[in-house]
Amino acid sequence: MSEALSNNTAANAGPAFVTAKNVDISNCDLEQVHLVGAIQPHGALLVLDEPDLRIVQASANTLDFLGVDSALLLGQMIDSLLGDANTAALRTQLAGTDLAGILAHLMIVGCLPHCAGRFHLFGNRSNGLLLLEFERADTLGQAPQSELFSGLRDALQQLQGASSLRTFLQLAVDRMRTLTGFDRVMAYRFDEDGSGEVVAEAKLPGLEAYLGLHYPASDIPAPARRLFKLSPLRHLPDVDYVPVPLLRAPSAPTAETPVDLSYSFLRSVSVMYTGYLRNMGVKATLVAPLLSGGKLWGLLSCMHHGEPNYLPYERRIPVEFFAQMLSMLMGDRESLDHCAYRLRLDQVLGQLVGRMGRAETFQEALAVGETNLLSAMDASGAALIAEGKLTVLGETPAHAQIDLLAGWLAQQGALVFSTHRLAHEFPAAAAFSTVASGVLSIRLARAGSDRVIWFRPEVLRDVDWAGDPNKPVEIGMEDHEIRLRPRNSFALWKETVHGQSRPWLNCEIDYAVSLRQAIIDVIVERARLLARANAELERSNLELDSFAYAASHDLKEPLRGIHNFAEFLHAEDGARLTERGRQRLGTILRLSERMDAMLESLLKYSRVGRNELDLQTQSSAALVEQTVELIRQVIPGQNFHVEVQPPLPAICCDRVRVAMIFHNLIVNAIKYNDQPIKKVQVGCDTTVDPPVFFVRDNGIGIEPGYHQLIFQLFRRLHGREEYGGGSGAGLTIVKKAIDRHGGSIWVESLAGEGSTFYFTLAPARDAVTEGL
Repeated sequence: MSEALSNNTAANAGPAFVTAKNVDISNCDLEQVHLVGAIQPHGALLVLDEPDLRIVQASANTLDFLGVDSALLLGQMIDSLLGDANTAALRTQLAGTDLAGILAHLMIVGCLPHCAGRFHLFGNRSNGLLLLEFERADTLGQAPQSELFSGLRDALQQLQGASSLRTFLQLAVDRMRTLTGFDRVMAYRFDEDGSGEVVAEAKLPGLEAYLGLHYPASDIPAPARRLFKLSPLRHLPDVDYVPVPLLRAPSAPTAETPVDLSYSFLRSVSVMYTGYLRNMGVKATLVAPLLSGGKLWGLLSCMHHGEPNYLPYERRIPVEFFAQMLSMLMGDRESLDHCAYRLRLDQVLGQLVGRMGRAETFQEALAVGETNLLSAMDASGAALIAEGKLTVLGETPAHAQIDLLAGWLAQQGALVFSTHRLAHEFPAAAAFSTVASGVLSIRLARAGSDRVIWFRPEVLRDVDWAGDPNKPVEIGMEDHEIRLRPRNSFALWKETVHGQSRPWLNCEIDYAVSLRQAIIDVIVERARLLARANAELERSNLELDSFAYAASHDLKEPLRGIHNFAEFLHAEDGARLTERGRQRLGTILRLSERMDAMLESLLKYSRVGRNELDLQTQSSAALVEQTVELIRQVIPGQNFHVEVQPPLPAICCDRVRVAMIFHNLIVNAIKYNDQPIKKVQVGCDTTVDPPVFFVRDNGIGIEPGYHQLIFQLFRRLHGREEYGGGSGAGLTIVKKAIDRHGGSIWVESLAGEGSTFYFTLAPARDAVTEGL
């Protein structure tokens, strides 16, 4: 177990804090080393209250280190230790330095009242307290500044010229060993699961090589990895040191939370960590984090095997600078290794974006043609789930397995998800691990299941572990307590790893993120264009309705005059006309009547679109009953039977328009019917949302090829005088009224087998429950 543990583990989980002092088998996973309450002996630490700078805690070694016993310092102001001049300089530094989340070098202090020598003074603020750390200033035997930084400049030039990441890391460990003087320096890369591998090593001849060895995640657990990011360097000069406790003033409450030493350079380490190092034969360590893209990529781990090795601050400055420069260059080196691949991904991304702009749907652009989801991505298969439809390319799991995986991915909540150990995180995926041990997925919307998934097959590989990673934890007795024993076997252990694919590269994840954004941009743009087109169409329809209303209304008056004069002519002068003249006059009368009927239908159609809906909750059963009763009065001679099938729901609608819908559909069911008894059924499927109404008849039916034509204005499928004639606008008016409600209408019919008209009146959110 590593020396660092989580900052976000509950500090108040129990009456006692789990620290490096009392970690055992029952609480190892809860160890909070940042609350250890002790430091390493190569410095001294004071904890102060601000703004008066009163000392509330002090390390027990202040007498040897600073010349004043800690018991005498507690409760005193800092000037009793530093003197007036140093205290004034300190206050100036504190006023101009942000100490939150960092450990900053504040100043060099000398001429202390009780101690000779000079000290480096570091500061950090934590939970309202000021932490001051003292280390002795020592410049003896140091290389000249010019020589030191000249060497760093040469090293950086070499690193920038590295042809690959592996070469870059080897140059880094070689230079780090020169800077530190440690016996061994390793570049350690973390895997996705927290385990790691030594990818570069520089060491003294004769030392056992660790290059290529893998270490389980338990050696440096997640809390330790998080804490490594907080400090540019972590130094343990002597593995066998004796921790120096922090002492409180006698008046301080004993139950108070221990001071947080997360950013402290002197912080004491876990007994598990020191035991681990002893078992490896290590006497001293220096560790620097390697960051890439702001994330912990790995560590530069320096080990000294012969004896303790303390690096004073003067020698740590170039080491810290070098480590931070390595992190800044890491991203460029990784990109260099995959430069051609990244370029190809970018090219295909541009092509896909262009195709999405031209294709009818983005699904077609991504899945059809030579340039598609698999064109550049190093994957064996891909799946596109959009609008409830699954499209696959290449080698993929079965459709049912993809549906199962998509459901699990939706639960993860991540917009971008990647893993090369799918079965480890989603055990059900073991059934298709041969084709999909690795997945990279992008979600196309924050809600819904639409997504793209790339698949990678299983790749069997042999891993060299430093000791058996599956060996049970050893337990022993220490200080009369049961304790975990740190691992002491580092012998080579070979393992064949199953259920893993090649890891996904950063450039592949970046490509997926960019493609996701491009798809969303296309969807948003098309939605914007559709909304604009709908708005323009709505405006055009309103203008057309207004024109149709005005035209039909204004035309009825002269048409009525033509019809009336033709009737007068027929009544007064018809006998004097020739037979041919009388026929022509009759034609004028018939055409004027037909024209009047068409204008009346056009007026009704325009009124449906012009007037606002009067939406109220209505009983659809009552509307149907009233409509049927009215039809019986209008066409009393017809032999028909209307059956209303309960239950009919209550609906939010415009009562007049919905009554007109039922009236036209029922009249048509009776009108286009050649049976002796004309049967009509009216009902509603209330199990769906919104409810689906239907009007079914046993009439003449409609050929499938005409199912859409019948809703066009003035479209008739029969002769003008057949089946009672008519203008052919009834179904068009019905459709317009249904569209105004936000619903839809469709027909199922075959010639000679009757027809069933289905329609909805509102989206699901507007539907009202059954009742009334």
